[in-house]
Amino acid sequence: MLLEPHLGTLFWTTLTFVLLAIILKKLAWKPILQTLEDRERRIREALEKAEATQKETAAAMVQHQANLETAKREAQDLLAKSRKTAEATKEEILQKAQSEANNLLERAKREISLEREKAVEEIRKQTAELSVQIASKLIGKSLSKADHKQLIEESLKKMVQVN
Repeated sequence: MLLEPHLGTLFWTTLTFVLLAIILKKLAWKPILQTLEDRERRIREALEKAEATQKETAAAMVQHQANLETAKREAQDLLAKSRKTAEATKEEILQKAQSEANNLLERAKREISLEREKAVEEIRKQTAELSVQIASKLIGKSLSKADHKQLIEESLKKMVQVN
């Protein structure tokens, strides 16, 4: 008997279902739909915000990469300039050192030349005096000034010819 449908039971069940559906539609369905729509809207907004944030993050990453590349390029340029400056300073120091060395060498050559000339002049004087002394001992007399001068000039000419 439980499985046999009765017309009265079927009628009341259908009527109860329809009334319950109408009551639920009027009282509960609208708030449930409104809640679902609100939830869908919040999810959509959250997704849009997430997408916008992702785009902003990607743009910031691109900007960061560009800044990083610029900084690397500037660092390389600065390093190259520093190397050039160091090389120029090195060359300048080397040129100054070479110039100073050349100046010292020239000064030393001049001093040597002057000392050589002084020494030659001193040797000439000593040679002239020795020649006068030897000549006076050999001749046994003293020479006059003119004789003395002539003898010195002859001795000097002979020395220049020998050198």
